[in-house]
Amino acid sequence: MASSAFYLRPMHFRSIRTGLALGALLGLSIPSFAQRPPQQPNAAEILHRMQKLNVLGSVLYIVAHPDDENTRLIAWLANGRKVRTGNLSLTRGDGGQNLIGPELGDALGIIRTQELMEARRIDGGEQFFTRAVDFGYSKTAAESFEKWGKQEVLSDVVRVIRMFRPDVIITRFAPDRSAGHGHHEASGILAEEAFDLAGDPKAFPEQLEQGLEVWQPRRLFFNGSTWWKKDLADIAKSDPDWFSVDVGGYDPLLGLSYTEIAGRSRSMHKSQGFGAAETRGEQLEYLKLIKGDRPKTKDIFEGIDMTWDSFEGTVNYKQSIDRIIKEFDPVNPSNSLQGLIDLRERFCGTMNTRACAQVSTLIHACLGTSIELTSTQPLVSMQNELSLVVTNRSSVPLILSGIDMSGIMTRQFERIASQSVGANRSETVEFLDHALEEYIDQPFWLERAHDNLYRCEVWSIGLPVFSRVYEVDFVRGEDSTFAFQTELSPTYKWVDRVDGERIRPVYVTPVASVIPKTDVLIATGGTQTITVEVEALTDSLTGQLNVTLPAGWGSTKDLKLVNIAKRNERQSFTFQLIPTENAQGGSVKFEFSGPKGKADRTLHEIDYPHIMPQVYYTPAEVILVPLDVKTMAKRVGYVKGAGDDVPQAMEQLGVVVEFIEPGSARLEELRKFDAIVTGIRAYNATKGMKELHPLLLQYVEEGGTLIVQYNTTPRFFSGTSDFKIDPVALGPHPFTIGRGRVTVEEAPPTFLDPKHPLLNTPNTITAADFEGWVQERGLYFANDFGTNYTPLIAWNDPGEEPLNGALIVADHGKGRFIYTGISFFRQLPAGVPGAYRLFANLISRRQ
Repeated sequence: MASSAFYLRPMHFRSIRTGLALGALLGLSIPSFAQRPPQQPNAAEILHRMQKLNVLGSVLYIVAHPDDENTRLIAWLANGRKVRTGNLSLTRGDGGQNLIGPELGDALGIIRTQELMEARRIDGGEQFFTRAVDFGYSKTAAESFEKWGKQEVLSDVVRVIRMFRPDVIITRFAPDRSAGHGHHEASGILAEEAFDLAGDPKAFPEQLEQGLEVWQPRRLFFNGSTWWKKDLADIAKSDPDWFSVDVGGYDPLLGLSYTEIAGRSRSMHKSQGFGAAETRGEQLEYLKLIKGDRPKTKDIFEGIDMTWDSFEGTVNYKQSIDRIIKEFDPVNPSNSLQGLIDLRERFCGTMNTRACAQVSTLIHACLGTSIELTSTQPLVSMQNELSLVVTNRSSVPLILSGIDMSGIMTRQFERIASQSVGANRSETVEFLDHALEEYIDQPFWLERAHDNLYRCEVWSIGLPVFSRVYEVDFVRGEDSTFAFQTELSPTYKWVDRVDGERIRPVYVTPVASVIPKTDVLIATGGTQTITVEVEALTDSLTGQLNVTLPAGWGSTKDLKLVNIAKRNERQSFTFQLIPTENAQGGSVKFEFSGPKGKADRTLHEIDYPHIMPQVYYTPAEVILVPLDVKTMAKRVGYVKGAGDDVPQAMEQLGVVVEFIEPGSARLEELRKFDAIVTGIRAYNATKGMKELHPLLLQYVEEGGTLIVQYNTTPRFFSGTSDFKIDPVALGPHPFTIGRGRVTVEEAPPTFLDPKHPLLNTPNTITAADFEGWVQERGLYFANDFGTNYTPLIAWNDPGEEPLNGALIVADHGKGRFIYTGISFFRQLPAGVPGAYRLFANLISRRQ
């Protein structure tokens, strides 16, 4: 402890990584570094946390994706049984769909990571990940392992087990085809193998060389469900391998049942539309013993010593904790400080870092001290004005005597005179802070380009997120032996007239964001034009914007000089791209360079109310696609769905795209369009579709073309479904939307009606147009369409029967109705040439 009574010490980025790595290698508790500042717990919640100090058991729940986890079981384990509870998701969910916005791929993985962090904040669990990338729907574990590399992901699961050291492991999915999704099946296989290997010193010995120790969990259970197996309750009564637990109990300290907590937790998965009920009363969960010793009773923890009695020489810990709990005064929690301080010193002295951190958090909670480190800007690049505000909300005297800016931060503030922070008083210290020049804030797993496995450093494997943190140390009055620490990250606060006070993390950025106005440029011949904006992320930005072109392209020689006075202002530039006879496709790359630094990336922000705002970067480049493509559409109407970039792609074809508001559209307005396209899941997510749909069908009957991109439907329609109309009435003739999909993006197409106009006019579609596709062919194909619809393409995954519902068409009156499950929403933003040619045919005027 330093001699100053109160100091702020920013943790050097390399030091943080070293500390994290050391903690991971020693198998210690690793902080999650959640980006949402912790809330001040009330007295009942403080007591609840004190009670958890006496329970040492731990459980690791293993799943494949965000939303797979059973929040009922996690909430019960973390709060009812009070054991340390972790959730390990193999992936970050980046291969799925997004119900709340346009983000897909890496951006969707950021959202779902944060949704998991918010869910764990509610249900009390901790979150972990492997390096596996969600590449979309997988039909077998074999395919998943082929893409990921089985040993690599198995190594990650073993590493997390050795770090977390669970007594019990629970899987959500069986290691066979009953799991459905190939990723699900893979998670069951990996969990069972890792259960054995984590305790084997011959397995992944490099982890032991790095400092981890082997760890053998006692038991592994499979969490079955009556949703999948209707007679499971009866089976569990007679099969000794099945155990049932009632997770529906009520906690009076929290004022909630564990299933109410679970409902709130699961409802954080908003990008997947998984809002859940907060149920009350008995709720049974079923667990089947797969590995380990069978409990002698129906208690899944029977025989596992989860008390301090299992630690030699720690008998006084339990006595101390019991005394703290017994003497806790909810009216004056600070009375518990001395006991907690003594307990923390003993924990820290014996290197029990998790218990030390738990008690430090309780000390902070009992004091009720508010500590805020705020910035004048949410995004900083060169330097940052920070304010440290400490509010003492207890009767315990605190002294603020100075700020120790160690690490690499430049000291540019005056030392303050020693002064007390009195009861219900605040003290503020303002200073200038230089951002870390060697580092920018971004999701650590996206720092490097990746394929099906994130390229992460060893120290980060398993972590959900990472944020720069600052350590704040306190003492009471002049008593230097009474001390505790807390960690915090800089935040930006503002007041919204509707939402009130809002808060977000502060992110270190490059000096500029380079923003091409399109991601893909379809070059149909001749000189091409690209517009690029430079946004200053610091004041007085000067420099030059440079371009690197693919082979066979040239540009004008005029310099693009950047001169922007104020932060957040933009300057626009136009580049003329001139092709030669040998012009090739590729990436057009842009880079800003100036006295303050370089920038070759585009800054993106993600901001939804249920998660903290996030930033990420993509290369400042445009995919240049020389393409022979024609379209006979001039004006297309678009109905927004759950979010996609198809409208921007159509504009690349020279089409004028206008958005249709379903609630106010009129038939006479629709008649001006050559075609109308509904966005993905529009009939699931967009209000007003019930009123718009009859107009769309009448528009078709009068001669228009309607293209309906994929939607999802329940097995049985009811008034409570999120489908805005009766699904049977979606087209002019009945058909159903099934679950059929083709996940192998290289699956060869079979043209079922090669002479159909949609495959020939104005572009002749061939097998070559289906080369270079990404992630999948399509999903939610049409079923049961009879003879009223013409299927145009059939595909199949290996070993499966062909599916012919990816693209169906029916003439209706003078017009044409098209339903397609082809994943144009992935192919068009990726610049897949054949997808543009086929989509150009779909929107072209009927001849």
